[in-house]
Amino acid sequence: MNHFLKKLFFKVLAIQEENVSIATKNRLSRTEIHTIEIIQDSENPILTNVASELKISKATASVAVERLVKKGFVKKSKDTIDKRKSILVLTETGKICYDQHGKYHEQMVDALLNDFKIDEYPELLRGLSSLSEFLDTYKN
Repeated sequence: MNHFLKKLFFKVLAIQEENVSIATKNRLSRTEIHTIEIIQDSENPILTNVASELKISKATASVAVERLVKKGFVKKSKDTIDKRKSILVLTETGKICYDQHGKYHEQMVDALLNDFKIDEYPELLRGLSSLSEFLDTYKN
């Protein structure tokens, strides 16, 4: 099982890296596209929340966001209430990349469900749910 999970994990990462590279014409890394994804999906897209979601330091997140700003995928605007905070927003280019990345995820799920009827295997769904819960609570 460990061998299968590792192989699956690294294969998904490799395909995702290639997909991101092609979709963004080598302008974004996998980490950068996930930063874009977090910014777009966040209810409160500020640097602290991005860092927390990525499980990285605020300083590291700041470098990643600044890189995305320079590349033209993200813009920052001051919070109207707390001027110390910057609200992160995707540019049109950032939104296009976000949408393309979302399509990749949809294709991956569609490929899994194409011939596989997950509701016929409730134990697999329970197992995946348990794995997800473990990963949510895992601490080093």
